Amino acid sequence: MNHQCAETSGTVVAARQVPGFRVIENHYPRGLELTRHFHEHAYLSYVLDGPYLESYGGSESVTCAPGVLRYLPPGQNHANVFDEGSHCLIVEVENQALRRVEEHSKALDRPGEIQGIASTWLGRRLNHEFRQKDDLAPVALEGILLEILAEGARKVEAVADSNAALPRWLSVARDYMEANALRAVRLAEIAAAAGVHRVHLSREFRRCFSTTAGEYLRRKRIEHACHLVAASEMPLAEIATKCGFSDQSHFSATFRSKMGLTPGRYRQMSQAR
Repeated sequence: MNHQCAETSGTVVAARQVPGFRVIENHYPRGLELTRHFHEHAYLSYVLDGPYLESYGGSESVTCAPGVLRYLPPGQNHANVFDEGSHCLIVEVENQALRRVEEHSKALDRPGEIQGIASTWLGRRLNHEFRQKDDLAPVALEGILLEILAEGARKVEAVADSNAALPRWLSVARDYMEANALRAVRLAEIAAAAGVHRVHLSREFRRCFSTTAGEYLRRKRIEHACHLVAASEMPLAEIATKCGFSDQSHFSATFRSKMGLTPGRYRQMSQAR
């Protein structure tokens, strides 16, 4: 049996109301299991600490890991298991806020992870602004949350569009790039893995993904670097090496061009509580 769940479970640490949204900082105890239920409103979840499992219908459970933004549409049946306990920001999306996005896109009708550099940055900004006490914090929070919804819709549409006509060899090439993004990989090597000529790969990759293979790899490196900068005390020079950059200067310049701030500042904001 599925039950409507009007409120989040666990222990509420803090909550803030902004137009269209209610943001809740919540602790879920170790061993908590929530049986099949649904919410009247859409929900965003941003995991601060402690992964948990979420399942929908007969599908396999997905892991909601720290640093990940997930979206849950209104009325979506789901169940949760918090084996180790979790610390999250939960955002209840009121109907009028969701309608602002649905006027332009119907993509937010199924659950999923909001992926990419932009969502990584927006999740960190959400946590940062939630903890600010000045008069501008509610304005900033509202803007960030609308951006997250828009980014989620954009990603879902982009994946659907690319997968609709994506040849199998190009899927193989993309998966190979993601698996080898942190090392020096050449276009000829990727093409060989996919079984096509490198010129054909380069042309079709740009056409299907609206970016070059090199830029795609660079974004994947920055995504991994974001996680290391935010979740560890690893020196930036070591992160640069691990993520395939020639030196710290190259890494910092690339990071700033993609994220809009230096790795050091990103670490400060990410680790602020």
